[in-house]
Amino acid sequence: MTNLDSHANRFWRRHEFALLAAVFVVLVLTTVFDKNHNYFTQWRLSTIDLSRQTALLSLYALGAAVVIIAGGIDLSTGSVVAFSGTICATLMLLMAPEAVEQSKPIGSGVISAAILGTLLVGVLIGSLHAWLITEVGLPPFVATLGTLVGLRSLSRAIIESVTAAVSGGAKTQINIADRSFRELSGAISGTAWNLVAIVLVVGFLLWLLLSKTVTGRHLYALGGNEQAARLSGIQTDRLKWLAYCISAVLSSLAGILYVSQLSVADPQTSGRGYELNAIAAAVVGGCSLQGGVGTIPGTLLGSLFLRVVIDGVAKIIKTGADVYEGLIVGVLVVFAVTFTRSSSAASGPRRLFAGPLGWVTLLNLTLLAGMMMALLGAKLIEGRTQMDAGWQAIIAAAATLSLLLIIRAGWSTTNKRLVGAVWAGLLIVTVIGCDVAYPRVQRRAAMSAIVALGGRITEGEQGIIVDLNGTPCNDATFKRIVPKLKYFPNISEFLLRDTAITDTGVDAIRKTWDGNGPIRKLDVTGTKVTPSGLIRVKRSQANLQTVP
Repeated sequence: MTNLDSHANRFWRRHEFALLAAVFVVLVLTTVFDKNHNYFTQWRLSTIDLSRQTALLSLYALGAAVVIIAGGIDLSTGSVVAFSGTICATLMLLMAPEAVEQSKPIGSGVISAAILGTLLVGVLIGSLHAWLITEVGLPPFVATLGTLVGLRSLSRAIIESVTAAVSGGAKTQINIADRSFRELSGAISGTAWNLVAIVLVVGFLLWLLLSKTVTGRHLYALGGNEQAARLSGIQTDRLKWLAYCISAVLSSLAGILYVSQLSVADPQTSGRGYELNAIAAAVVGGCSLQGGVGTIPGTLLGSLFLRVVIDGVAKIIKTGADVYEGLIVGVLVVFAVTFTRSSSAASGPRRLFAGPLGWVTLLNLTLLAGMMMALLGAKLIEGRTQMDAGWQAIIAAAATLSLLLIIRAGWSTTNKRLVGAVWAGLLIVTVIGCDVAYPRVQRRAAMSAIVALGGRITEGEQGIIVDLNGTPCNDATFKRIVPKLKYFPNISEFLLRDTAITDTGVDAIRKTWDGNGPIRKLDVTGTKVTPSGLIRVKRSQANLQTVP
């Protein structure tokens, strides 16, 4: 074994250990920040769901990893998943139309034939990719991009044509209710062990292929330097055929299992964006997009890490978490590629953020950090800080910029580590200090806005009185002031007589103190507030008295 091979093995062992540690950290953070603590209170259901999602992702991620190791790229994964699910369900419908339409048992013979036929289709798709790349001479990106677009449309056409011929009416999906077929993915029993077992068997076979066979060594050599591999007598075209067939077959297997899990083949929604997830899992697991580098265990751990992060965000944010899935995957890919390049011995010493382009990149990353904190981070830590999303975004942007400037500086590694430690300490102090100061700043802003309108804040017997009687206060102004007033210890009265406030304005009280709020009196005499508007506010303020 050469020194380079020894270094690579040490690197990947270190990388895989880091992934395990990262998975553990994300699980702990999710358990802490999840208000329902699902990983603790519902550990069995959470484990099954996470295992199921990770296993399905791992199947097509392993195929993508083999292609990447061989120096290629496969963008068709999601469409192959959708197309294969369509083919499997279509074959069952053609061989047992009455059983499928009436949700009766299909029979093991029909199921086996449909699965074998679908896997054969996967071989044909992989062969098509290999032919386009080796014989036609298309770049892998273009060849697989074509099938990415084309296979999904073909899937829809097949389903509509077959259902029209068999059922007498065109449909966009096929439902498969056979219990034995659905149990392939554990959908009936509610377990994920079948999926996990399939992935472990596939992973073990691929590990044997890549690590213990001459063909595996040749795949690494092909990805490392195709020209050198060809001059060494390696049949590069055959290796490309093997790599793309493995990727397509595993995607086909995933498509079968998705239909088994969901009991429906729907090419319009199935597999959307899975190609990015497959590449992300492989890259996070240590595969280099330049080829020749990567491991099967690393890809499995990359799939687990990716799913743990996505699942963690979903558990913390609850509603609308899927909006951020693409953002999370994209960021993880960028960081993973940067990490593997900087950790590779072949990349050599490089200074990040050098030159004018480096300064532009600093600005980009700073803005991205602030934007992510405002959109995503604020939801993750909701209820654990007094600061609003704007303040959090500013702190995140400032912290990111200062850290990047430390990285850009031409200091020694030791000095950078010392300054980094100081940076971490200052960041903690700054966050705590801003969180403590935030309510005081908001109270001052509220008082200034009220005084500027000609109103006043006074101390009454039962609490603080906000007097805006006769001021030119309107809905927009009132909606800006009210959220800041919640930082006063005890707001008890709002005097809004003869102002331009309507139902929209007073509704800000309900939104700010939703639940058993502290407001005891609301005077809206001479305003355009309606009785129905007052009723909505009263529902959130248990002791509220309104005038009139």
